[in-house]
Amino acid sequence: MVERTLRPIVALQDGDDVRHRRDIAMRANACLPKDGTEGMVAPLKLPSYTVAGVPDAALWTSALIYVSNETGGATIAFSDGTDWRRVQDRAVIA
Repeated sequence: MVERTLRPIVALQDGDDVRHRRDIAMRANACLPKDGTEGMVAPLKLPSYTVAGVPDAALWTSALIYVSNETGGATIAFSDGTDWRRVQDRAVIA
């Protein structure tokens, strides 16, 4: 069995949106079993951003990110295609 936690880290920002999305998908695939019969085999690491540095939500509809300096503390956010929203209450990050 391959030790999935020792795979190389993929750079999250390289200026090429298509490549960036493919690299994130490859990272997610390394954590998920191929046949769907079991849970994840390793933690899924989300890209980390500050509120001021989040990418354009319109380009990342349904994506997840980790926001390190959100009001009230660090949180996970998702893109609804217009804004980045906190997972816990759907409020727009600030």
